[in-house]
Amino acid sequence: MLLCLIALWACGGDDLAEEAPTVTPGATIPVREPTELELPIRVAVTLPLFEDFVRAAGRENVEVISVVSSGASPHDYEPPANSEPGLSRPRFFFYNGLGLDSRVVEAVEENVDDETFVVPFAPNIRSPRGTELGNPDLTAEQAGDNAHLWLDPVLAYLYVEVVADEFTIYDGVRQGFYNDNFAAYRDEMVQLRDELSAEIEKIPQAKRKLVTFHNSFEHFARRFGLDASGFAVAQPGEAPDAAAIDTLVGKIQAEGIPAVFAENGYDRSVMEEIASRSGVDVCTLSSDILPAGVDTYAEMMRRNVAEMVRCLGG
Repeated sequence: MLLCLIALWACGGDDLAEEAPTVTPGATIPVREPTELELPIRVAVTLPLFEDFVRAAGRENVEVISVVSSGASPHDYEPPANSEPGLSRPRFFFYNGLGLDSRVVEAVEENVDDETFVVPFAPNIRSPRGTELGNPDLTAEQAGDNAHLWLDPVLAYLYVEVVADEFTIYDGVRQGFYNDNFAAYRDEMVQLRDELSAEIEKIPQAKRKLVTFHNSFEHFARRFGLDASGFAVAQPGEAPDAAAIDTLVGKIQAEGIPAVFAENGYDRSVMEEIASRSGVDVCTLSSDILPAGVDTYAEMMRRNVAEMVRCLGG
């Protein structure tokens, strides 16, 4: 994996506090003098979406690149066949976990060395279902949560906190810089959550139902009071089950769901079939693949909600 990425480098306290899960407390760090990393800090991530989180934490201090190319899916990733190892290595490699990007991680771990800090997000974020499951300290990984944690803005800011915490551990002389960047992003997510909530209020309550290509909008639906009513496949790459599709079509018709949602970057054909059989529209959302021309998480989320409002009757 890191092979083509390495070759590229060789060439060149607010209202969320009470409602949000938090990053899990790390091991006690021995008292020591703050260290300082050479700038820019080279960072690799599994998805282009995560580049935005790293830049939010590190700003001009980081150089970040995604292993999965723009417009590609992490679910069917294959490492380049003709890549040659380079001399440069990233200092950090961040990945999601919960099976979302496991193929990417396997390829990366074959090529990184002890100088690269490999950091997963899911084991460092407390589960949004922890209290419901009887243990508020459960991590998202321990709870077996849906992998698409970031589709809830309250969870998305925790990705940036994980990155900022890691930078602070190894680049302690700049601790204030990373803390300030995280705080600014957290505030941005508060505003984004409120903005999206106001838009979703335009959708009639009875129509706040999401039928998507794969099982990706569970955390979004919980945050904004929608019903994740169904999906065509649990994971991309799986063949749709004919009986399950029949049941989904019946549910759409019985409940008067006005539209179904294909997902950017994935085959639309199964959703078009479901829409045609149900007599409804097929629209498009983005989950783990950024749409063309979109570079930030916030812009992707605004586009998603605008599409929901348009298609569900807002």
